[in-house]
Amino acid sequence: MRVTRWRWVARGAVAATVLAGTASCTVASHQEPGQASAAVADALSQAGSAAETTRIVVAQLSRGRLTGPMADTALLDQLRVLDDAETALTTLVPPDTTSSDQRAAGLAAVGDVTDVVVSTREWDAARAGGDLGGAAAVPPSADALLADLEKATGAVDRALALAGGP
Repeated sequence: MRVTRWRWVARGAVAATVLAGTASCTVASHQEPGQASAAVADALSQAGSAAETTRIVVAQLSRGRLTGPMADTALLDQLRVLDDAETALTTLVPPDTTSSDQRAAGLAAVGDVTDVVVSTREWDAARAGGDLGGAAAVPPSADALLADLEKATGAVDRALALAGGP
């Protein structure tokens, strides 16, 4: 009888330990709408910053003021920023339809900027002699990249306005 009792005590202790260990891994089930909108706006501000940095990289690279490897390093940094912005949006649990719509618009806008940054890396590689000349994703010129970036930045700005950002 005593052995059975100790087994139950041991099982209870293990269960309590597992619950305590996983409690910090759970996502908050309730977030205020204003907090969700602010989180979306923060992520979109990061995406806007990445877009602006990419614009500067394209401009400097096309003028010969930046080397290909330096440009690629800067673009990789922007992809990390965009990854962080996307993670912030994908892990957000919107409390209402408004913030859900804001998050959806934000995800689309971050995706648009990410596509342009990836195209910029391909353009940089093609300029450096990479065998990407026939790839459809490689923009033909800096002007084409800047036009794509302008459209993506417009999407970020619209999504940011939807989220109540500046």
